[in-house]
Amino acid sequence: MKLFRYTLLLCLLGLGQVFAQSIYQGPQADAIFTTATEKAFLTDFNAKFKTDFDATGQYAKLNNTGLDAWEMSLFDARKAQSAFFEGYPQADQFSEQFKQYIQACIRWNFWHLLLAYPILRGNTQTAQASLMSLPSVMVEELSSLNVNDESALLAESYQNFLFFYVTYFNSKARNFVKYTPTDIQASLPDKAAYARQHLTGKPYQYALARVLAENCDKAPPSSVRKVFDLLSKTPAAERYVTAVKARCGEVMARKDEPIVAAAKKREISPNTFSFANQNGDQITFDDFKGKVVYLDVWASWCGPCRAEFPFSKQLQERLTAKQKEKIVFLYLSIDETEEVWKRAFATLQLTGEQGWSKGGWRSRVVQYFGIQGIPRYLLINKNGKVVDENAKRPSQTDAVLQDILKLVAE
Repeated sequence: MKLFRYTLLLCLLGLGQVFAQSIYQGPQADAIFTTATEKAFLTDFNAKFKTDFDATGQYAKLNNTGLDAWEMSLFDARKAQSAFFEGYPQADQFSEQFKQYIQACIRWNFWHLLLAYPILRGNTQTAQASLMSLPSVMVEELSSLNVNDESALLAESYQNFLFFYVTYFNSKARNFVKYTPTDIQASLPDKAAYARQHLTGKPYQYALARVLAENCDKAPPSSVRKVFDLLSKTPAAERYVTAVKARCGEVMARKDEPIVAAAKKREISPNTFSFANQNGDQITFDDFKGKVVYLDVWASWCGPCRAEFPFSKQLQERLTAKQKEKIVFLYLSIDETEEVWKRAFATLQLTGEQGWSKGGWRSRVVQYFGIQGIPRYLLINKNGKVVDENAKRPSQTDAVLQDILKLVAE
């Protein structure tokens, strides 16, 4: 058997996050053994699937791809990679260690790029107050997998997965609301706490180091020092500590800057955009001035949207007649065609104001609010100001009812 460098393995697979590799440490990090057959497979695999594992290229691609199309492309890529691996003529000659490594590369590249989608898209939408939530059907398979797999740390796709796993699910725990200048000091400690709750051993240690490396220049120095202290106390952390110091040492040496005041809520201009109601009339938000608007952006093809409608009906039923006079429940569809939209709201028997924003994901309401995932809920006060661009869902009935009635009372 020939000695085959781990770094060369990564190069053959088309992977290349230098820092991610530099902070990994473990008993198998220096080298793994491969046969000539396995080396030939890596060359063939790389020739066929190199772009699938090029993180930089994939990140650029996802910013120009719709979520459904993105998930389908990842599913097809994983299927093709697995079929190539399992059908390789000399696959019976692969060692168990090699099989596990390739399977980890394939498995975790799918999940890494799926979880990266809402994070990276959200980072480009600086005016958007929240990240999009992946539909539960897209992530349900993840619950059956061992996300704390120390043996998978050899695969860079697993290393990348750990970072986005902690980032995405920490965001989910916050109802996907982005950190603001007033609470940004909690960002790193929150992610570290989530990692501690769901990871152990070397995956936990790596996750701490990676979260620090990726976020230290965006977090207050005191928060960086706090999480760095946690990392320093993990077993055999010398290489991680050295790598993170090189990346974040300058930040940790600074003092915290004063917290910047939160930006003022923006007011919707009645002339910003209009949409059609069920009668074909053009409506603007100016038509609802004097009333609180609970805006529900949806589409007929959206399963999570439909799942919320019964709760929306229950929410309305809890209001008195007098309260209903002061509140508008506006269902604004982004269906591709007017025909599909009208058929859907008639079938679903939605109660409230109906609207259709022409253009699907290119529609004006999507562009204006920076919407990347639906359902999306917004609260607009009686003066036409957006007071919550990521309002609670109807299924959070008590909480959202309280938010609405508070605006009615103002």
